[in-house]
Amino acid sequence: MKKLILFFLLCISCTTMNQENINRVVISSLIQTEKVQIDIDDPAIWYNKSNPANSLIIGTQKDENGALIVYDLEGKIDKDKSIYNISRPNNVDIIHEVNFGESKVDIIVTTERYKNRIRIFSLPDMKELDAGGLRVFSNEENPQPMGVALWKDEDGFAHAIVGKKYGLSGEYINQYKLSFDNDKFTLEYQRSFGAFSGLNEIEAIAVDNNNDIIYYSDEGFGVRAYPANPSEGDEEITNFGKNFVGDQEGISIVKKDKNYVVVSDQQKINQFRIFTPSSNYEEVGSFYVNCIDSDGSEFHPGPFPEPFENGIFVAMSDDLSFHYYSWDQLSKYFED
Repeated sequence: MKKLILFFLLCISCTTMNQENINRVVISSLIQTEKVQIDIDDPAIWYNKSNPANSLIIGTQKDENGALIVYDLEGKIDKDKSIYNISRPNNVDIIHEVNFGESKVDIIVTTERYKNRIRIFSLPDMKELDAGGLRVFSNEENPQPMGVALWKDEDGFAHAIVGKKYGLSGEYINQYKLSFDNDKFTLEYQRSFGAFSGLNEIEAIAVDNNNDIIYYSDEGFGVRAYPANPSEGDEEITNFGKNFVGDQEGISIVKKDKNYVVVSDQQKINQFRIFTPSSNYEEVGSFYVNCIDSDGSEFHPGPFPEPFENGIFVAMSDDLSFHYYSWDQLSKYFED
C-alpha cells in the first residue's frame, strides 16, 4: 500500500513538473559574450552618456589569478581594458560621478577575496585608484570579502557596502565611505550591520540609489532591505522573497515606469522573480531565461543602440559567458 501511495505521489509530482515545463516560456538571449576559461560571477554595466554605443559590460572571473573582464555591447572581450591578476574577484559594482579629490569620477569596485580587500578602478580607462587595494574587515584575519555594492551620499561621496564569506547576524556587512588622500581612495569605516539567518551565506548585494535602500540575499531565507544612509540607523526595513526553490541569489534594481527588485532563483531552472516596493514587496511576476544557474545580474534602462534601445539586462551563466537580453523581451513580465 505504501508503495502504491508513493507511486501515486510521484505521478502527481511528475504531472505538475511536466505541466510547468509546458507552460514555461524561455527567453533566449540576444547576445552571449565570448567565453572565458575560468568561473565567472557578477556583471556590472557602465553607461557611456556621451556615446551609449561605447558602453561597457564588466564581469568578474573568479580564480586565484582572476580578472575583471571587459566586454562591449556585442559581447566581445576588450583585452586592453580588462584587469588581470586579481586574487579571486567575486562581485563587482559601478557608480557614476563620485568625489575624487577636487574632481568627479566614474568607478568600478570589486572584492579581491583571497587578499581580503577591495579594488577600485576608474571608468572607462580602468585606471587603478587604490594604490593596489584597500583592506576591509581589518579586525579579522581572513574575512574573504565577497559581495559589494555602491551607494552615493548627498555630498557626492561613494560608499562601499561589503559582505564576507562567513559572518554573525548583525555584523555580517560593513559599510565604508570612499574618501581621498594623495591621488587615491581611502576607506572610512561607517558601520557593521545585517541580520543573517545562518542558513547559508550572504553574497549578492545591490543598492537602489534612487531610494537609498540596500538589498542583500540571505540565501535560504530571503531578501533583506536596509537604509543605505548610516544616519538612518541599522534597523531592517523589511524582508521578502522567501518561497524560493533554490538560493536567493543575484539582485538587480530595475527602474522603468516603476521600481522593481529582480532576484534569481538559482536552482529553479533559470528563473528570475520580480518584486515591487510599491506593493509591499509582493511578487508580481517572473520570467525564465536560457542562461544557466545565474547568480549575478544587472539592468540598465539606457537608451542603447538597437536592440537594447529601451534597456539591457545582463545575466551571468554557468556556461562561462554573460547573456544579454533586451527590455522589450522582458517588459511584459513586469506588467503588475
